[in-house]
Amino acid sequence: MVVEQYGRLRRCELLLTKYKTHLKNIRFILFSSWVILVALMTSCIQVKGFNNDYKRLSDEEKKSVVFVEESKKICDLPQDSATIFAVNGKQLRECLKENDTSVVYMWGPNCKAEHCILIAACQEYCDTRGYKLYVVADYYEMEVMNAQNVADEPILIANHYYYDRLYANALMRLFRADLLGREPSKEETGWCRFMIFNGDQLVEYRSNLYDM
Repeated sequence: MVVEQYGRLRRCELLLTKYKTHLKNIRFILFSSWVILVALMTSCIQVKGFNNDYKRLSDEEKKSVVFVEESKKICDLPQDSATIFAVNGKQLRECLKENDTSVVYMWGPNCKAEHCILIAACQEYCDTRGYKLYVVADYYEMEVMNAQNVADEPILIANHYYYDRLYANALMRLFRADLLGREPSKEETGWCRFMIFNGDQLVEYRSNLYDM
């Protein structure tokens, strides 16, 4: 009887030990995940596109970025495949007023999704329909930007000095608000990259340009 009780106690001790070990492993995994998350949020680990990546540019690359003053118009910017113009949404909205139909392409340089088409393809699509195309990059990736900066209008990007933001999503949300003249809805800040305007009035949001 004593031996049987001892055996039961021993098995309980073993189960308790295994439980404690398992609990420690779970705590370790949770703690590690929390450390990684904090590191990402504080930019200790750089993720392309998380911030607008201006700080990652070399001094030579930064010379290719022109920060347009708030008071200046951007409707007649010179096309230069090596120049990126940092502007705000209000400046772009003023240009939209001059066109019957415009397409604003919120472009992710490293986006590989089906809806992230080449700028040249987007320009061709607009040319066949008489639309004006404006390309606004989500973040800086100079090699890709220079290679694809082939539209009639040069590539634009949200002016982070004007908006006092570096986080790409926050920048684009503020840019869209200025472009629309109002706070954008959740749908308008989602994954739909193509904005179709009549004048400066938004007509439609599209995730796939060719569905139009």
